[in-house]
Amino acid sequence: MIATVGHFALFLALVAAAWAAVSSWLSTVASGRGLARSGERGIYAALAGIVIAVSALEIALVTDDFRLDAVYHYSSAAQALPYKIGALWGSQAGSLLLWSFLLAGMAAITVATNRTKNRALMPWVVTVLGLVMTFFLILVNFVASPFASGPMRPDGVGLNPQLKNYWMMIHPPTLYLGYVGFTVPFAFAIASLAARRTGDIWFRTTRRWTIFAWFFLGTGILMGSYWAYIELGWGGYWAWDPVENASLMPWLTGTAFLHSVMIQEKKRMMKVWNVTLILLTFCLSIFGTFLTRSGIISSVHSFATSDIGPAFAWFLAIVFVGSLTLLILRLPDLPAEARLESVLSREASFLFNNMVLVGIAATVLFLTTFPLISEAATGRKVTMGPPIFNIVNVPWALVLLFLIGVGPLIAWRKATAENLRRNFLVPGLAGLWVFLLFVVLEGRSAAKDLAAMGRSALSFDAATFLDHLKAFYPPICFGLAAFVLTTVAVEFARGVGVRRRQHGEGVLLALARLVERNRRRWGGYVVHVGVVIVFVGIAASSAYRKETVQLVDPGGTLQIDGYAMTYDGFRLEAVDDHVGAITELSVWQDGRFAGRLEASQRWHPNMLYPELRTAFHDAVAAKGGDPAAYRARIQGIFALIARLERTAGREVKTPSTEVAIHKSFSPAAPQRFGEDFYVTPLGVDPISGRANFRVFVNPMVNFLWLGGLVFVLGASICILPDSRERRRLEASMALEDRAAA
Repeated sequence: MIATVGHFALFLALVAAAWAAVSSWLSTVASGRGLARSGERGIYAALAGIVIAVSALEIALVTDDFRLDAVYHYSSAAQALPYKIGALWGSQAGSLLLWSFLLAGMAAITVATNRTKNRALMPWVVTVLGLVMTFFLILVNFVASPFASGPMRPDGVGLNPQLKNYWMMIHPPTLYLGYVGFTVPFAFAIASLAARRTGDIWFRTTRRWTIFAWFFLGTGILMGSYWAYIELGWGGYWAWDPVENASLMPWLTGTAFLHSVMIQEKKRMMKVWNVTLILLTFCLSIFGTFLTRSGIISSVHSFATSDIGPAFAWFLAIVFVGSLTLLILRLPDLPAEARLESVLSREASFLFNNMVLVGIAATVLFLTTFPLISEAATGRKVTMGPPIFNIVNVPWALVLLFLIGVGPLIAWRKATAENLRRNFLVPGLAGLWVFLLFVVLEGRSAAKDLAAMGRSALSFDAATFLDHLKAFYPPICFGLAAFVLTTVAVEFARGVGVRRRQHGEGVLLALARLVERNRRRWGGYVVHVGVVIVFVGIAASSAYRKETVQLVDPGGTLQIDGYAMTYDGFRLEAVDDHVGAITELSVWQDGRFAGRLEASQRWHPNMLYPELRTAFHDAVAAKGGDPAAYRARIQGIFALIARLERTAGREVKTPSTEVAIHKSFSPAAPQRFGEDFYVTPLGVDPISGRANFRVFVNPMVNFLWLGGLVFVLGASICILPDSRERRRLEASMALEDRAAA
């Protein structure tokens, strides 16, 4: 019954979305508004059908209807309720259904908020939105249906163990809100080209949509980094994995667009470039979904794959070629009304900022897809690991950090020598002081690297020069961070000072009203602060991380970088749908007791070995009975796991889950601020209790998450409604209407 309802609802949604696209397009060549209104109602109808389908699939997941393949493969009777709900986007078909649902919701909001405005653009906007919806609904109707079914099965396989994490509930939907959100500004950009309304209306109307999508995509990236950090047990947060790269690329081009569109707004420049950026951002969003779900490139994040790759490839090609063709045809309608007057200007700094952001995105795209290019050209598949990504992108990231600080300080049009001296003196001195401080703290190694750099420069040995330059990346990053933070502080101080002199307000009131009058500018500065804090966390945790791997007996102690960890023992447990060996640890920091933690290694019988299911369920049943019998059954499961692993010729090792101690500021050890003591059990012998631990000390890694919170705060300020933006949009609409008449 559920499958029938779901199938029927999705088919009706497909018909409604297709009708919305066709009728809206017809309204552009026919007189009257009936067809346009009918197309907009088609968007609402498509949303209603998708809501019914999503509800049907969630009911099937919650009620354990294992006849549906999406329920059987991604849920189980013992799976916790939150993970049953989240299994919707854990599956291939379910994630496409989620995309369709989010897109339909955003399309409906767009139609509802433009009922009485943008009437020249809306038929084209609805056409584009309807076509994109139609593509995804074709996939979930005919290629990867979430309601495909089989015989009734007593239990399901369950989610991949790595997905059984709190962040599973919020990271994928957050990331998808970012991916899908860029569809709305893309639709308005195409509409502006098609209708020859290439003024300011399209980007002013969609500015908050663009910030919304950019915000959620950036937040999703940070959530995914934290998820990887706490779940995979590798002590890291970013590995330049193809799926990670797929989310980063549209965020970079979206960031470039948000900066460069200010030049068009203020100076009437870069019109073609801004349209190109939003087209690229949408195409990269589709490409990201293609990489995530096609399985064409191996990724640790590819939990579900199918044969949708060719369909996505064709859709991406059509969108890219079609958009580019339309842009070329409309080039005469996008003339620049001003030109760049000086390299020493804010316009130039924004242009350089754009070049770096797009350059990083292009580099990441090339390195990510190079294995495919190599295999097609030579027949050999190569792997591009993190070192090559870091070699190319770290220098450009430092340049980007510098430009973040330059933008607010330099004047529009052309900066004078007095302007440069007055604005750059304090931030420049702060950055230089911090850089020199960290170089001095590096000690003799820094001096040796400086000398070696000098010799290699004189001998034109670029490779050696760059090799020694890497030692200065962290001090350079910290110096640039101080430069940017001082810049932001000076800007806020100036603004608050002006308001206090003009209105006699207190500091806090002046600050609040300053931000309220121009949320986009001051919220952007807060975002810059968050990005700087993230850069500091990355630089410190990457350059100064300590790591050790040791085999420890119960009662034994492991020491690393001022920490001492005592292995107190372990216990065996059967919880929900897995069994685990939980190690109990005590940690001392610099001679003082820091706390106790538990680090566990888990085995999931449903996922790993179907042969263990009966033994596992017997152990769960015995949990409330005789403790000795329960422990014996659990040990029997572990022994069977070891035997199966050895029979298969594999190391006795299974998915593990780490637990990290997050350090807070300690007056006795201020250098520990933001540091993590991070433990991963690599294996536990359930008979002797001996455990193999990998332990990390990650300096300042918590700055990443602190910077993420600041980023969220700044982006939230930017998204809030702004009366000045509304008045500017109304003025632009009136101006374009007069020009069209």
